[in-house]
Amino acid sequence: MLILLVAAWLRFHALAQDVRFHPDEALFATFARSAAVKGEWLLPGALDKPPLTIYVSALSMALVGVTVLPDGTLTLTPRAGEFAARLPNVYASLLTVAVMVALAKGLYGSARRAVPLQDAFTNISQAGLPIMAAWLMALSPLAVAYSATAFTDGLLLLLLALSLWQMSARRPLWAGLWLALAFACKQQALLYLPLLLLVGWGTRRQAVGEAVRLSPVTRVRTAVLVSLPVLVIFILLLVWDAARGQAVSLWSLAAANNDPGRLIRAEEVLPRLLAWAGHAQWLAGYGWMTAALTGLALAAIAGRVRREPHRWSTLMDVLLLAYGLAYGLLHWLVAFNTYDRYLLPVLPLLLLIGRGLAWVLHRTGTRSAAVLLALLLALGILGLSPARDAAGRQVPIGGDHRDYAGMDRLVAHLNAKPLGTIIYDHWLGWELDYYLGAWTDKRRVYYPTPAALAAGALEQPDPAPRYFAAPVTQPLTPWLDALRAAGFSLSVELEDGQFIVYRLIHPLAGAGV
Repeated sequence: MLILLVAAWLRFHALAQDVRFHPDEALFATFARSAAVKGEWLLPGALDKPPLTIYVSALSMALVGVTVLPDGTLTLTPRAGEFAARLPNVYASLLTVAVMVALAKGLYGSARRAVPLQDAFTNISQAGLPIMAAWLMALSPLAVAYSATAFTDGLLLLLLALSLWQMSARRPLWAGLWLALAFACKQQALLYLPLLLLVGWGTRRQAVGEAVRLSPVTRVRTAVLVSLPVLVIFILLLVWDAARGQAVSLWSLAAANNDPGRLIRAEEVLPRLLAWAGHAQWLAGYGWMTAALTGLALAAIAGRVRREPHRWSTLMDVLLLAYGLAYGLLHWLVAFNTYDRYLLPVLPLLLLIGRGLAWVLHRTGTRSAAVLLALLLALGILGLSPARDAAGRQVPIGGDHRDYAGMDRLVAHLNAKPLGTIIYDHWLGWELDYYLGAWTDKRRVYYPTPAALAAGALEQPDPAPRYFAAPVTQPLTPWLDALRAAGFSLSVELEDGQFIVYRLIHPLAGAGV
């Protein structure tokens, strides 16, 4: 309970931060708001993710954010929508901490019964592991940073952890069901399928702890039971996507946006390795802490392989380590985006760090409650500072929100403009779609190139006021030059250090255009 209370404090502290959405959060929240406010539950538009997380956000908005206007219209303020969209992932992150206890018991202890508290103090190497695993997850800066967000990855992590727990408990059908729900959040959930199968084929053990080789029939049955719910969910998603009636399907858009399509080039090897190392340093604290604890875990696995190669728990260590290495190599050597949130699925592998700590205590013959409590206290003292920094958005993970701190001022300026105002925008589409509000009366127009903007603006006959909004950090000169070359007069209406807004006067304005 103490661990969960600390985890809750960190995660609700993160929820209380006054930060605007990351563009991806804004995109998902806009879809969720359209469902909660306008009843658009088929999520029309350019969506490349399955809908489960968005539906959960929409339900949260309907419960804690949506209000009714005097005329009976439902609405949702941007700030209330931020809170409501992020709230489900806070609870998902808390549940993930609790699931780590069950997962540690399933992989390394008894999956059928609870471990008495006194056993945790007298058998550190096994029964104390669930406590350490939960503590490590509660304090992980990466877990804390992504708890109070509207990304699809928070709920994904919980469902993957549940799937792995059920497989460790020898319930492959339940494992497949949780994996299928994870797939309904994000397609990358399928990357967990090999780990589930490896664990499912290695969870039989003798009473003395020896690993037992499963028969081919049992392995095939396990694979079928895990895969069946995923297949069912996939078919249901195909039907759902067809019912949306969009010009481009979810699957085509996902392939276009997320398929790396190649291995990395030679000049990308070192930069990508450094990028991933920079993200991974926050798995278990500050970089030096994560490096030290990871080194300890590797030493423990090597020691167990040398001394106890046939034990079932050693097999689990090797399987988890092999999966972690394969996952890392895949994201390093294949040209996926180097987003820090792609490391969230490996957080359950914090179990290996807990195993490393338990191995050291076991090798020194330590079996007392005082030593275990001292170890947990030391982890808390060292880990609380980086976890608090992550909750306060003071670390470079969790989605960079600093670039959008001035979004309120920008939107207030644009919303004060007359009905039908045209806003030309190239960089802020998802942000403006959300923060302009559910029932905005402004028209946001996107053009891919400066020439296209100039040509389209000239051809627009509507005399409504026109504005060009952009972050000040973007290369604006080609866009401004193209507009001036087309005859537009430009004047700065807002410049606050982050965003700039130009008023556009059509060259034929005097002729009524």
